[in-house]
Amino acid sequence: MSFNDKINICFQNYTQIDNPNYVKNKYTLYADFIELIAVFSNADGVSFGDVQDRFFGTKDYNNAKERDKDESWLGKVFTFIQERANVFGLDYAFNVDDDNLITLKSDLSWKNKLYIGMLISSKLNVFSEFKSDITTEFESISFEVLKEFLPSHAITKEFGKNSPYQGNAIKKISSLAKDIGLKTDDYELSGISERNYQERGLDIIGWIPFSDSCMNKLIYLAQCACGKDVESKHHDTRRFENYFIYYKTSPQHIMMIPYSLINTTDKKFYNSDLLEKEFLIFERKRILTFFNNEDVFKSLQMSKIVEACVLIIQDIV
Repeated sequence: MSFNDKINICFQNYTQIDNPNYVKNKYTLYADFIELIAVFSNADGVSFGDVQDRFFGTKDYNNAKERDKDESWLGKVFTFIQERANVFGLDYAFNVDDDNLITLKSDLSWKNKLYIGMLISSKLNVFSEFKSDITTEFESISFEVLKEFLPSHAITKEFGKNSPYQGNAIKKISSLAKDIGLKTDDYELSGISERNYQERGLDIIGWIPFSDSCMNKLIYLAQCACGKDVESKHHDTRRFENYFIYYKTSPQHIMMIPYSLINTTDKKFYNSDLLEKEFLIFERKRILTFFNNEDVFKSLQMSKIVEACVLIIQDIV
């Protein structure tokens, strides 16, 4: 199947969804879907009325109160989108005017395209034909983010699909422990099948070394989660609290996700109840802040997917 064939299937997947079935208080998911409408829309963009027709056009109302309730809820989603535009500033890929008209910027910067790439990464049900490419490349982006976030003398390694470590899971984990300078719990490792070649839930690891050989050091264990898999992956890196023997300090667990969660009013995350404690969260805003390698992004299949989605509105694909 050609690249364009896959893109067209993704577009068909999108057109078959009139109103996504999300929990109503997850405004971030609805905002993402409306932005996706704007990506696939024509140059006129998408208005409040367009979304209202798409979401509720076939709904039979028993009274005006029900209609007002839906309009009020949709108004909150659009307010959320306006807040998001303010949070991302120049990195935001859309223009939002005072009449709630959302249009894709005509001259997209590479950071704008990265924003759309994160939007695509959060909608794997639509972009199912590229799921493998997107999840693998999201790990590559997350690796660059963690490397940029940590101090320059820190060591950062990929341990997921792009890992340099070879062999089965036991050999990979043992080799990684040696590089970090940690001991392993051989009893816990013995519980892993020798036929298991998976990463055991760790996608990226970083540590800040000292010039001495002491095992006491800061270690960062990162898991990358696209689509709807975020909640199910919270415990994945916890396994490495069993495999490695840490000395006088605990590792910092990190979750890399393509969603936009920053709540500027409360200085917290939206839908915070879904995020477990003792995690450092890199969501869409933080990823765009710390990912500064334009060449890496342009080399990714994700960049080509973004370009193709933008071209769809010009009837080129």
